[in-house]
Amino acid sequence: MGKGPLIHKNEFHLIGKNDIHTAVSKLVETLNLAAGSTADFDIYKVAEAYFTNLEKRHEINQLLNIPEEK
Repeated sequence: MGKGPLIHKNEFHLIGKNDIHTAVSKLVETLNLAAGSTADFDIYKVAEAYFTNLEKRHEINQLLNIPEEK
């Protein structure tokens, strides 16, 4: 992770699930969170869906009012 060419927004699906989980683990550790997933919270699934599922990314962006290019 972090050693290859830069990945642009139209290539997010190329990021491996293991790399996503590794990065989320670092985020959880940096923020001193007790866990990245619990019964009603799973930042791992959110990040995985955002990077690997274009439809879910659009839904998340819409919920957060993040404009997308047409």
